[in-house]
Amino acid sequence: MNQNTPTTTDIRRFGYYIPKPTGTMDIVVHGRVASEKNLTEFHEVISVIFKLQPIIFSFNVVERNYQELTDSIQELRSQLDNSLATNAEPISLIMDRNILIIQKISNFLSSATAFLAQTETQLRNVYKKGSPELNAWNEKRHKIHADNFSYFFLYELRNFNQHCSLPFSSLNIAGERVSENASMLFNINTMILRDGLFNIGFTWGEKNTKRILEQAAPEFELLPLIPEYFHFLSQLCLDAVQLQSVQLAGCASYFDVLHRTLKIPAGAVPVIYIGESTSKETPPSRREIIPMMQFKYLLREYSKLINMCETAL
Repeated sequence: MNQNTPTTTDIRRFGYYIPKPTGTMDIVVHGRVASEKNLTEFHEVISVIFKLQPIIFSFNVVERNYQELTDSIQELRSQLDNSLATNAEPISLIMDRNILIIQKISNFLSSATAFLAQTETQLRNVYKKGSPELNAWNEKRHKIHADNFSYFFLYELRNFNQHCSLPFSSLNIAGERVSENASMLFNINTMILRDGLFNIGFTWGEKNTKRILEQAAPEFELLPLIPEYFHFLSQLCLDAVQLQSVQLAGCASYFDVLHRTLKIPAGAVPVIYIGESTSKETPPSRREIIPMMQFKYLLREYSKLINMCETAL
């Protein structure tokens, strides 16, 4: 459904339809024509859905890339365990999975930067440049960048990775037995060579970036930084969504009243029917789906964000 109030003069009525296994549907059209005031209120209330969807969708991409990276590491460990049990040659497996891990790291870094840029753009579109809401979100983001090496480094690493390869001094798998009869335990190492960030001809954009990186250890592990970075991105997404918390509550209340007023049964799809019917037996041919399911999705993601951020504390 378009988030903008319609400009056509066609009449509109609320209603719903119930899809049936036979491919047909039961249709209910509310008898009362929706007034211009009702429609204006409706579109104002549901506008929160379309303001937040771009932010949530962008973060969902980050979340999926993060999960794929985590799953790839776990899958590699399982495959290595299996190769030992079957006496299979693990070298080609290790090479293939190393490439996959690099791919997943690159995807995660790129989606994270895209999320930050897209969220800032969306907040600017909703609240305008220089607004207290946008300024507060940017101040939080910049403070996290300044205070946390994991956020700082991975944000900057995405720019580096766009032009150069990831500066690994080692990307390997090491196996160790804690005792003679114990199973082999595998560790996946992604060690970053600090000087590799400077000796490849890449020009760092910010003057203090190189100075901060030079203070890091000569070699440091990349993988432990990734969950920390993801946590900060989750918090920034939550902060952006919570700017619309009052509007979300208002939309929930509005949909509750609409649901009870229309007496929408389980499994029905709420809609607005547009125009007149050609006959009493035939409903209007045009309809717009009322975005109740989209709203439920946003609420679910909002609740998940809250839980993620609280759990990480």
